[in-house]
Amino acid sequence: MSRVLSFVRVNNNNEVYTKSQVEGIEKYVEKNNISISQNIEIEIDTPDQEKNILEFLKNCEASSTLLVYDLNVFGRTIETILEIVKFLLSNKIRIIVIKQNLDLIDDKDMLTQMILGVISMTVGLEKELMSLRTKEALTAKKLKGENLGKPKGTIQKSKFDKQRDKIEELLAVGLSVRKIAKLLGYNNHIGLNNYVKKRNIRHNLPNTLDIAS
Repeated sequence: MSRVLSFVRVNNNNEVYTKSQVEGIEKYVEKNNISISQNIEIEIDTPDQEKNILEFLKNCEASSTLLVYDLNVFGRTIETILEIVKFLLSNKIRIIVIKQNLDLIDDKDMLTQMILGVISMTVGLEKELMSLRTKEALTAKKLKGENLGKPKGTIQKSKFDKQRDKIEELLAVGLSVRKIAKLLGYNNHIGLNNYVKKRNIRHNLPNTLDIAS
């Protein structure tokens, strides 16, 4: 085998992911009795740092072999992965991917071309990448002390918003929430009642005598 380089994508927001790469490569190297010429580690904590991967790999020696644990070390989108993989293959760098059991020889190899075609259509891989992006982004925010989730008191959009003016008008003339719900075609008045309460709609209306339901 040609000169072999191992590549690990280090993410400080996802230590388990980083560790799984290292352990996977170590087991593969031991099992196949491979001698690693250089261990490459690139720290990528945010998506905008992914450009560093391509810049660094441009320095890889032609005719060498790059050993990675998982295809997603190259990027968090299928497009980014394919861009880097095609770049490496065009520069005569063979890629061995342990987890997906792939041996990408060069961009002229028929089997390699077929594999790249399958990768571009793999929905499952894209879902896995999306999950990784979400987990890493949430962990990064948590480490920065940012509050996760919606801010307290946030009011979400409601199906009643489009008829709010009508709801306010009917409340102002004294109709009960139950009757308003019936007039506007809503099957359950409870949701409308909660909407009125959460937005404090009654507070901004003139005092009225509520008509019995």
